[in-house]
Amino acid sequence: MKIFRCFIICSLCSLLLTGCWDRNEINEYAFWIGTALDATESGKLEKSAQIAIPAEFKTLKGSGGKGERANIVISATGTSIVDLIQQIQEKLPRRIFLGHRRSIFIGEKLAHNGLVDIMDQFTRNPDTRMRTDIFVVNDGKGKDALTINSPFNQFSAIVAVHQDRYCRLGDTSLRDFLLDAGRDGIRPSMPMIDMAPMNKLEENKIIEVRAVAIFSKDLKMVGKVRDRESLELFWVKGVLKNQYVTEETGEGTLSLYVSNLNRTFRTTIEGDKLKVRVKLKGNARVVENNTPIDLSVSSKRIHTERKFNELKAKQIEATIRKIQTEYGQDVFGFGEEFHREHPKQWKQLKAQWDQKFPTIEVAVDVGIKIQSTGDIRKRIPRIGARE
Repeated sequence: MKIFRCFIICSLCSLLLTGCWDRNEINEYAFWIGTALDATESGKLEKSAQIAIPAEFKTLKGSGGKGERANIVISATGTSIVDLIQQIQEKLPRRIFLGHRRSIFIGEKLAHNGLVDIMDQFTRNPDTRMRTDIFVVNDGKGKDALTINSPFNQFSAIVAVHQDRYCRLGDTSLRDFLLDAGRDGIRPSMPMIDMAPMNKLEENKIIEVRAVAIFSKDLKMVGKVRDRESLELFWVKGVLKNQYVTEETGEGTLSLYVSNLNRTFRTTIEGDKLKVRVKLKGNARVVENNTPIDLSVSSKRIHTERKFNELKAKQIEATIRKIQTEYGQDVFGFGEEFHREHPKQWKQLKAQWDQKFPTIEVAVDVGIKIQSTGDIRKRIPRIGARE
């Protein structure tokens, strides 16, 4: 009787249990991996999405797929970001999921037109990952970046993230861009990607990150710097962590791998003059020495360090002057340091900072310390050379 009674009670309790009315299985989602934004000829906005195709994922050994792309690129044209998302959703048999988005690519034409309206949607949408990397496509459309078919990864949106990480330009995310856009003493900057293959074998396969786009306060792209200047920009900004440096010393070329990069600012106000002293430091090891200098000798190493640092300081000062005179945008954050060190004066300076920045007197001190000369301390002598 007790067993029968327990059975009746358990049966009645089971009627009170509810099921999962709002469940979403993983095979009901469309995983959005990359986004591209472009300006059309008619002035409208074009949004493209790189969507994963799970059935086409390939293993590392190349099996498990059909040799086809593991993603599709879907585009829509309109005037509102939200409307474009809805248009893309209407073309998919699954629910869009933005949680795995890795990159956002912006066409250069749209970057010059301005990004204020675009960034508004990103700040309001709770599905947006602030750690999503963001790039400008140099002389091209953002949509083209989504069609790259890299041999290293099936998603170009992920390739761009890794490329930015390993090319030493630092890790710039949507969050970093938005933080700079919301401050008075710094102007935003953004890495740029190139899609210019050297030969037909590299066509539609190679992404390069070699430049930085410079933006104004109203988020319009006003210029760009490339190669060495882009690295120096991010070093002064405090983003760069390590890099390879090769310089001509007058006696040959010397190449260093410099790590633990850091920078400090010291600002002064003398009447109407604004001055900034930039101190850049790093630890280096020699990776190639094509000079007759024996760096294993302390006196020669110290002399070479001093000469190398003086050369780098002049180069970085020239890069800062170029950005001051040609673009007039404080992408380094000098204004933020004036704000911290001179809060009273900053109240008057911030409203006219774009006019003040080009007039700042900037001096740069570089202190790269050679801590290792490599596995072979003494240079291999050239044939016919005398010791």
